[in-house]
Amino acid sequence: MTMRRQPGLILLLALLLTTTAAVRAWAQEAPVTETPSTAPTATVTASPVVTPPSVSTAVVLATDVFATVATEGPRLRVRAEPSLSAPIVARLVDGSVVNVVARNAAGTWVLVPLPTPDTPYGWASVAYLRLSKPVMALPVLAAAPVLPFGGDGSDFVAIEVAPTAPVPPTPPAPALTPMAPAAPGDVPTATLAAAPLPPPSLYGKLAVPVFDERRKTYNVWLVNADGSDLRLVVEQASSPTLSRDGAMLAYRRWKVDDRGIVVANADGSNPWRITDKLEDVLPSFSPDRTKVAFSTYRWGDRKSRLYYAWSDEQNRVAWEWGAGGIFGEDPYWAADGRIFFRVTRPERSSEELWSMDGRTGENRTLLHIAPSIRAPAVSPDQRTVAYMAFARGNWDVYTFDLIDRTVTRLTNDPAEDGLPTFSPNGAYIAFVSNRGGAWALWRMNADGSDLRRVVVLPGPVDGRVQFEPDYLNNGWLEEQISWSW
Repeated sequence: MTMRRQPGLILLLALLLTTTAAVRAWAQEAPVTETPSTAPTATVTASPVVTPPSVSTAVVLATDVFATVATEGPRLRVRAEPSLSAPIVARLVDGSVVNVVARNAAGTWVLVPLPTPDTPYGWASVAYLRLSKPVMALPVLAAAPVLPFGGDGSDFVAIEVAPTAPVPPTPPAPALTPMAPAAPGDVPTATLAAAPLPPPSLYGKLAVPVFDERRKTYNVWLVNADGSDLRLVVEQASSPTLSRDGAMLAYRRWKVDDRGIVVANADGSNPWRITDKLEDVLPSFSPDRTKVAFSTYRWGDRKSRLYYAWSDEQNRVAWEWGAGGIFGEDPYWAADGRIFFRVTRPERSSEELWSMDGRTGENRTLLHIAPSIRAPAVSPDQRTVAYMAFARGNWDVYTFDLIDRTVTRLTNDPAEDGLPTFSPNGAYIAFVSNRGGAWALWRMNADGSDLRRVVVLPGPVDGRVQFEPDYLNNGWLEEQISWSW
């Protein structure tokens, strides 16, 4: 009887095994469905290739901001954290373009995607990047997330945010700043909230020279663009300029025992001198802030020439472009790498506006000739040059359109108006004036409309430093103001 039952048991066992295998195969291939949520969200998607299934996070990390690597040769080191002491995870070739997705709180480092599965993101220093938008417009991220972009990284593309159908809940993401709480019934997601920006006309800070009439010397002051928090940052210094990211300040030092061009943090801390001649004046940062251009009359003939120096404290050597230097003064290093400067022609009773390649000093181009051109400042889009000019007995602010070749007078007041500078977005021009009897900082639209006083300064901008020879004492005609983040 036992022998008769054995074939039946074997057949039953085989049937059960076959059914189990089929169920398992169906479970692996069948699509997994989730109950859709009613809350809309945004997911990171890749185009034109299909996003790997592993990228199912709801963390918004993409922006429309791009950056061009500008190291003038060396590869840019990308680090695991926003710090020079952090490990190097990648290197970017000079001239390459990368997407920028976030920044640290100070705006000195930005997060960039990398085509490596193990390290999909890294931090790059803003000092060696030219961003398509201001760095402070980027969202703030406390730490780089770890998001896989596929097997071998070959399907990596720049990511972008696109609205899609709701997605199921995901595992907790790295800490983001700030984190918005989910409303009841919503899918729990984490998003990168953009850092709040002040009103368009009131963001950033300005550096202004102010003459101390009691001590008979200049000091450098900072003030917010809305006129708040006017503060003294450097004593016995003048002709200040801020780097484009607002992190660094360069100025002319007037100390008897410590003269030359000095570079410091924007608040005046950690100063280091990069030249040693008081004849070195009117500094201007290169777009990547690694160099500082300035004009100097250190030569025996006292004719002004253009020089540059490295902004780090390891290279305290001033260099000139070409044999014998390039004659010129008031250099302004524009965002596209050109240096705009003026040349005085006393034999012609005129002054000229020129530009040249900031790397080589070549491609020098004459742009404009006028009876008077001082303190030229270039708009962020490199189309307009603002300057001060003397006409009809006083100084006023003018602009020169590099495309239309037209001159526009923006101020027309019996008082002295001068030292113009553009806001970082190019929409506004700030300048100093003694209209009303007191020196103050003023602001207007780039076309001269909507003139407003920003703040009354604690002293004049025009002054003569005590015990200095006349050739060093040119007052506000050898000064400048600067507007940055």
